[in-house]
Amino acid sequence: MDLLLKLLSTAAAGALDVWVGIIVGMALGLSPILSGAVSIASAIAGVTLVVVAGGRLQHLIYRSRRLAKRRERVEHVWKRYGIPGLALQAPLLTGPLLATVLALGLGAPPRPLLFWMLASIVLWGVVLTGAAALGFSVFFD
Repeated sequence: MDLLLKLLSTAAAGALDVWVGIIVGMALGLSPILSGAVSIASAIAGVTLVVVAGGRLQHLIYRSRRLAKRRERVEHVWKRYGIPGLALQAPLLTGPLLATVLALGLGAPPRPLLFWMLASIVLWGVVLTGAAALGFSVFFD
Protein backbone atom coordinates (compact mmCIF):
# COMPACT_ATOMS: atom_id res chain seq x y z
CA MET A 1 0.00 0.00 0.00
CA ASP A 2 2.85 2.36 0.83
CA LEU A 3 4.46 1.78 -2.59
CA LEU A 4 1.14 2.36 -4.34
CA LEU A 5 0.70 5.72 -2.59
CA LYS A 6 4.24 6.75 -3.57
CA LEU A 7 3.63 5.75 -7.18
CA LEU A 8 0.31 7.60 -7.34
CA SER A 9 1.84 10.74 -5.82
CA THR A 10 4.71 10.60 -8.30
CA ALA A 11 2.30 10.06 -11.20
CA ALA A 12 0.09 12.97 -10.16
CA ALA A 13 3.06 15.33 -9.89
CA GLY A 14 4.58 13.99 -13.11
CA ALA A 15 1.37 14.55 -15.05
CA LEU A 16 1.57 18.25 -14.21
CA ASP A 17 5.31 18.65 -14.73
CA VAL A 18 7.85 15.93 -15.47
CA TRP A 19 10.65 17.36 -13.37
CA VAL A 20 8.40 17.85 -10.36
CA GLY A 21 7.26 14.22 -10.55
CA ILE A 22 10.85 12.98 -10.73
CA ILE A 23 11.87 14.94 -7.66
CA VAL A 24 8.72 13.99 -5.73
CA GLY A 25 9.27 10.31 -6.46
CA MET A 26 12.90 10.41 -5.40
CA ALA A 27 12.05 12.40 -2.26
CA LEU A 28 9.50 9.72 -1.39
CA GLY A 29 12.21 7.08 -1.64
CA LEU A 30 11.61 5.63 -5.09
CA SER A 31 14.60 4.74 -7.22
CA PRO A 32 15.55 7.31 -9.85
CA ILE A 33 14.64 4.97 -12.71
CA LEU A 34 11.22 4.14 -11.25
CA SER A 35 10.55 7.77 -10.41
CA GLY A 36 11.54 8.90 -13.90
CA ALA A 37 9.55 6.15 -15.62
CA VAL A 38 6.37 6.90 -13.66
CA SER A 39 6.72 10.66 -14.24
CA ILE A 40 7.36 10.23 -17.96
CA ALA A 41 4.46 7.78 -18.35
CA SER A 42 2.03 10.04 -16.53
CA ALA A 43 3.12 13.10 -18.53
CA ILE A 44 2.67 11.14 -21.77
CA ALA A 45 -0.80 10.04 -20.67
CA GLY A 46 -1.72 13.60 -19.72
CA VAL A 47 -0.55 15.14 -23.00
CA THR A 48 -2.30 12.44 -25.00
CA LEU A 49 -5.55 13.10 -23.16
CA VAL A 50 -5.19 16.84 -23.72
CA VAL A 51 -4.70 16.34 -27.46
CA VAL A 52 -7.72 14.02 -27.62
CA ALA A 53 -9.91 16.40 -25.60
CA GLY A 54 -8.11 19.53 -26.78
CA GLY A 55 -10.99 21.14 -28.61
CA ARG A 56 -13.02 21.52 -25.44
CA LEU A 57 -10.18 22.43 -23.11
CA GLN A 58 -8.29 24.93 -25.22
CA HIS A 59 -10.98 27.59 -25.17
CA LEU A 60 -11.32 27.45 -21.39
CA ILE A 61 -7.63 27.69 -20.64
CA TYR A 62 -6.55 29.95 -23.49
CA ARG A 63 -8.92 32.71 -22.42
CA SER A 64 -7.86 32.61 -18.77
CA ARG A 65 -6.46 35.91 -17.54
CA ARG A 66 -4.34 34.15 -14.94
CA LEU A 67 -2.43 32.34 -17.68
CA ALA A 68 -1.84 35.40 -19.88
CA LYS A 69 1.91 35.62 -19.13
CA ARG A 70 2.49 31.96 -19.93
CA ARG A 71 0.36 32.26 -23.04
CA GLU A 72 2.58 35.10 -24.24
CA ARG A 73 5.69 32.94 -23.75
CA VAL A 74 4.13 30.08 -25.67
CA GLU A 75 3.05 32.39 -28.49
CA HIS A 76 6.57 33.83 -28.74
CA VAL A 77 8.18 30.39 -28.92
CA TRP A 78 5.47 29.18 -31.32
CA LYS A 79 6.07 32.05 -33.76
CA ARG A 80 9.81 31.75 -33.62
CA TYR A 81 10.48 27.99 -33.52
CA GLY A 82 7.27 26.22 -34.50
CA ILE A 83 6.04 22.95 -33.04
CA PRO A 84 9.47 21.32 -32.42
CA GLY A 85 10.79 24.36 -30.56
CA LEU A 86 7.63 24.73 -28.53
CA ALA A 87 7.64 21.06 -27.58
CA LEU A 88 11.30 21.01 -26.61
CA GLN A 89 10.94 24.07 -24.39
CA ALA A 90 7.52 23.20 -22.91
CA PRO A 91 8.70 21.20 -19.88
CA LEU A 92 10.85 24.14 -18.84
CA LEU A 93 8.58 27.09 -19.67
CA THR A 94 5.01 26.12 -18.88
CA GLY A 95 4.76 22.39 -18.44
CA PRO A 96 3.73 19.98 -21.16
CA LEU A 97 -0.02 20.01 -20.45
CA LEU A 98 -0.49 23.75 -20.59
CA ALA A 99 1.83 24.14 -23.58
CA THR A 100 -0.17 21.50 -25.46
CA VAL A 101 -3.48 23.24 -24.78
CA LEU A 102 -2.10 26.63 -25.74
CA ALA A 103 -0.47 25.24 -28.90
CA LEU A 104 -3.78 23.69 -29.92
CA GLY A 105 -5.40 27.06 -29.31
CA LEU A 106 -2.84 28.67 -31.60
CA GLY A 107 -3.80 26.23 -34.35
CA ALA A 108 -1.12 23.55 -34.09
CA PRO A 109 -2.05 20.35 -35.93
CA PRO A 110 -2.72 17.66 -33.29
CA ARG A 111 -0.67 14.74 -34.66
CA PRO A 112 2.65 16.55 -35.15
CA LEU A 113 2.12 18.35 -31.85
CA LEU A 114 1.54 15.05 -30.06
CA PHE A 115 4.63 13.49 -31.66
CA TRP A 116 6.90 16.38 -30.69
CA MET A 117 5.47 16.70 -27.19
CA LEU A 118 5.96 12.99 -26.50
CA ALA A 119 9.52 13.12 -27.85
CA SER A 120 10.23 16.14 -25.68
CA ILE A 121 8.78 14.51 -22.57
CA VAL A 122 10.93 11.42 -23.04
CA LEU A 123 14.06 13.46 -23.78
CA TRP A 124 13.64 15.83 -20.84
CA GLY A 125 12.46 13.01 -18.58
CA VAL A 126 15.66 11.04 -19.16
CA VAL A 127 17.91 14.10 -18.83
CA LEU A 128 16.18 15.37 -15.69
CA THR A 129 16.11 11.92 -14.10
CA GLY A 130 19.86 11.65 -14.60
CA ALA A 131 20.41 15.14 -13.21
CA ALA A 132 18.19 14.49 -10.19
CA ALA A 133 19.90 11.15 -9.50
CA LEU A 134 23.28 12.84 -9.67
CA GLY A 135 22.11 15.65 -7.40
CA PHE A 136 20.58 13.30 -4.86
CA SER A 137 23.73 11.13 -4.83
CA VAL A 138 25.97 14.15 -4.26
CA PHE A 139 23.91 15.69 -1.47
CA PHE A 140 22.21 12.75 0.23
CA ASP A 141 24.63 9.80 0.05
